[in-house]
Amino acid sequence: MTINRRTFGTRMAGAALGLALALSSVALPNPAAAAGFPEKAVTLVVWAGAGGALDTYGRKLAELLEKESGWTVKVDNRPGGSGAVGVSQIMTQPADGYNILVFTGTLTFGIAQGLIPFELKDFRMLRAMQSEPSSLAVLSDSPFKSVDDFVKYMKENPSGLKVGGHAPGGFHQYMLYQLMKSGGFESGWIPHDASGKVTLALLGKHIDAAMMTPSTGLAQVKSGDIRLLGISTDKRSEFLPDVPTFKELGYDVEGAVWRGIAVKAGTPDDVVGTIQAAVDKVTASEDWKKFQTEQLQDSPDWKEEEFTERAESDLASQLEFLKANGYAQ
Repeated sequence: MTINRRTFGTRMAGAALGLALALSSVALPNPAAAAGFPEKAVTLVVWAGAGGALDTYGRKLAELLEKESGWTVKVDNRPGGSGAVGVSQIMTQPADGYNILVFTGTLTFGIAQGLIPFELKDFRMLRAMQSEPSSLAVLSDSPFKSVDDFVKYMKENPSGLKVGGHAPGGFHQYMLYQLMKSGGFESGWIPHDASGKVTLALLGKHIDAAMMTPSTGLAQVKSGDIRLLGISTDKRSEFLPDVPTFKELGYDVEGAVWRGIAVKAGTPDDVVGTIQAAVDKVTASEDWKKFQTEQLQDSPDWKEEEFTERAESDLASQLEFLKANGYAQ
């Protein structure tokens, strides 16, 4: 089974990315570090555009790092290239902890496809702080009231609806692929380079349905303008108790996307320890706990060893989907 897809660019980073990659091969100073870390502003490099779930997470993290640890924190949005632009920005900087990548579980999809021209060993995976399922979303005035309605229509009209989500060959397309296999239908895929654009495309009726994290269109989900037909959790979410899981509806679809932070490999242990301690203060704060509840987010709180193991496992398991759909060799 294949997913029809438009020609979107494995060359999205273009000349700028090429320059970044060239620079990344140059040996950069690696201060041994950090008795007084941080002695200047720390930059959170968010690899997505403004307005989406990842940006919302990155900005809250920046706010609470300042509040809880007294740091000066800047947010630098670097969308594009399925994460490659943001990753390359990190890789062109010294391994000193002053540039922290804010990213999602689609990292492994990008590495497997060759869209992100680095390996997991090029990162120190510091902390996974959020975890959220995918959902099948439509507008409130959609004729589709259930997952069964959607699947029935798609079986009778192969690729008959415009279905989209964040990134080509990423987590949400992977969830759609699982639904296609389980439901026995075909679908196209319209990728967007920022999760916030998925909500706008759905509201503007440029797409008929979306696979997306519930928080991507949080305000519209809460207001009822967007209807979630199903979610990819194993059991019903405490945040969305009225939304059925795909599994309970008879579809073998399960998975979650994580969001977290990483730094460039080679960042000194004492700097990493300082960052981890600052993140501990964030996750222990009542502001963070309230934010997670408001954003409908689970809190895996995987630290470096567990986070790295999870990323390695994800990378291995996603290859079938990517090869089946022409995204990987």
